[in-house]
Amino acid sequence: MKRVVIYLQEGFEDVEAIAPIDILRRAGVEVDVCLFDKEEVNSSHHILVHGQKGYISPKGYDAVILPGGGLGVKNLFMQAKMLDDIKEYYFNGGLVCAICAAPMILSCLGILEGKRFTCYAGCEVDLEGTYTASEVEVDGNVITARSMLYSIPFALAIVERLLGKEAREKVFKQVEGLNRK
Repeated sequence: MKRVVIYLQEGFEDVEAIAPIDILRRAGVEVDVCLFDKEEVNSSHHILVHGQKGYISPKGYDAVILPGGGLGVKNLFMQAKMLDDIKEYYFNGGLVCAICAAPMILSCLGILEGKRFTCYAGCEVDLEGTYTASEVEVDGNVITARSMLYSIPFALAIVERLLGKEAREKVFKQVEGLNRK
C-alpha cells in the first residue's frame, strides 16, 4: 500500500488539504495527517481538523503534500525539522507535492531549481524554476497546482504518479458521478 503524509498548520487552505486526502484515500492510499505539536488545527475558514499529534518524518512515505493558505504556509515555514527533512527526502528521490502558495516552500529548499511549476498567481515572483501558470504541473518528482480550484486535479495527478493511469481513471469516474448504471 502506498503511503502519503500531508503537513497541516493553522490557517491551511481547507479544500487544498481535504480534497487530496479524500481522493487519495478513495484510491486506497494511506494518508497520515501531521499536525506537529497539536491534536487539531483550524483551517483558513475555521474548520477544525484532527490528525496525528507529533511530527511525522517523510522517510518511508511515497509522497509528501504541502497545502497552501497564506497563514498555513507561513506556519509551515517555521517547522525547521520538516523543512530539512523534506529537502533531504526530495534529493533522495521522494515525490513532493505542493499547491497554491506552498510551492514557495519548495523554492526556498532549492527543489524548484530547473523545474516547471505552477502556483497561486503572484506567489511565483522570485521563485526558482519556470513558472507555467498551468492548473497542475508535473515535472519529475515534483507536482504543483495553481490554486484551491485545482485541488482535485492535483490529487488525481498524485494518484496517477503513485498508482498509475488506471487508478486515476477509476477514482475520477467514481467522483465524477457519470458511471452510474
